[in-house]
Amino acid sequence: MKSKLFSNPLVLIFVGALLIRLIGVSWGLPNDLRNYSLHPDEQVNLLYARQIIPSQLHFTPGDYHYGTLYLTLLRVVSDGVIGLSGGLDAAGNISSGALSQIHLAGRLLNCFFGAGLVALTFGIGRRVLSIVGAYVSAGVVAVAPALLVHSRFQTVDMLATLLAIACVYSCVRLTEAEAPLIKWTVLAGVFAGMSAGTKYVGIVAVFALLPAVLYAKKPAMFGLGLLVAVATFVITTPGCLLDNQAFVRDFTFELNHSKTGHGVVFMGTSPAWIFHIGNLSSGSSILTVVLGIVGLWLAVIKKNTWAMILSVFFLIYYVAVSGGQIKFMRYILPLIPVLALGVGYAIQRIQEMGKEKWGIALGILVVGGIDTGGLVRGGGLTAQMMTPDPRDVAGRWLREQGDISVGLVNDPWFWSPSIQPDMGITRSYGQRVLMELWASWTKPKVLRYFPPNPKERIEWDSRLVTELKPDFISFTSIEYAPFKRMSELKDAPEVEKTYGSRFLEFKTALEANYDPIDPVHVNDPNHLDMVEDMEYVRPNVLIWQRKKTSANP
Repeated sequence: MKSKLFSNPLVLIFVGALLIRLIGVSWGLPNDLRNYSLHPDEQVNLLYARQIIPSQLHFTPGDYHYGTLYLTLLRVVSDGVIGLSGGLDAAGNISSGALSQIHLAGRLLNCFFGAGLVALTFGIGRRVLSIVGAYVSAGVVAVAPALLVHSRFQTVDMLATLLAIACVYSCVRLTEAEAPLIKWTVLAGVFAGMSAGTKYVGIVAVFALLPAVLYAKKPAMFGLGLLVAVATFVITTPGCLLDNQAFVRDFTFELNHSKTGHGVVFMGTSPAWIFHIGNLSSGSSILTVVLGIVGLWLAVIKKNTWAMILSVFFLIYYVAVSGGQIKFMRYILPLIPVLALGVGYAIQRIQEMGKEKWGIALGILVVGGIDTGGLVRGGGLTAQMMTPDPRDVAGRWLREQGDISVGLVNDPWFWSPSIQPDMGITRSYGQRVLMELWASWTKPKVLRYFPPNPKERIEWDSRLVTELKPDFISFTSIEYAPFKRMSELKDAPEVEKTYGSRFLEFKTALEANYDPIDPVHVNDPNHLDMVEDMEYVRPNVLIWQRKKTSANP
């Protein structure tokens, strides 16, 4: 029995993908320098997950920026960790040690979801592609840099992605000869609803049903699938009914937030429909995007129903995530398995032309990352997640300098060097509480320029340099990249021009009064800025030391 289990290619692929994802999974967890994770969403996700109490049938966390399915799972996992570790203090708060273990458990959960996505991609491939094409498709998903990195975060994205592709799988199964139509229609609706109950955009997966039911000449079945999807969403996120006012508030916020953008993060970048092409290229590889689109196009021309299902899902989902101003890598994760299957079909077509060895060789090159994508890039990011984070390295050195002051260009947060244990505390505590906390920090003392009205504080205020004059100033690429980009724009809109000018003014004052130093090698002159949710794992860190004779003595 055991030998049969481990001779099953699906099991082997799942185990292999899981092992790859476990490498580096402990990146950025709370440690002796920090009380919080270096991922800004993990603390917040856990806070709201703890508001869910399954034993009391209480599934309304009071916050609905996401659906509550993953949060419910996280609550169950955190209860298990706390039960085993006794991780609550006398006041009922989670200890810092238990917090690290809970984040790790939540990440392990996502490693399983990420490995499941690889196996599911292979499962689709084995039904519609050659064996080589199926293995290549699974290989692309197994080592895609974006999927590797996001599988190691305690966030909603991998579960939402897995469920969306499970919906696509169900639609493919629906078109098979003598398939039980109601069964696969219902399952497609269930998976789409669960995906939406994890992350709202997942509901668009249900539209993959359209070409499937049209192929089956049962167009009315789409209504059944949609109804099941909506019902499943309500079950997995009951707050949409039971806590309707809060749900509408947060759901509306997410819609508006997507349209207005994410602060300065994406200012001065190309429109989302163009930007996401870059995300797909760096999140998988350029060859994956090119061959994937070509393969899907060829399969659609051949009137392969499975390709029409995947293409409809791809196009509708792409339009859905391209209509706003927020362009994180995590938005396009469900599209990578679709492109991977397109690559598999392109390999298959090469084989059918009598070039089997060429097809296998090309598949190996795509997965391996001959274009600096695939395994080359995914392996590089994995290696970075296994080594000490530059923020910790810089923070430890600055703390070792003793009674000094360190200037920050922005409010302390996950992006800052780890010079105080509570740098990464969530913003939800409110401005007054946070400012009192910041003012209490010593050795090193943290300086951030505040005008008379602290609500009017701005990033990159040159008065930090000319008036506060800290001993050191340190910042990271997560902080400087958007402003540097805006400072380099030609014919920029007025807002971007203002931000860019402020950055250049700060830079001029900094260079006149401070010298760049790199005592612990955290400044990589060849650093390539990535989209922020990929930059989390390895930001560049700059340290500047005040000159003995400066322009503003």
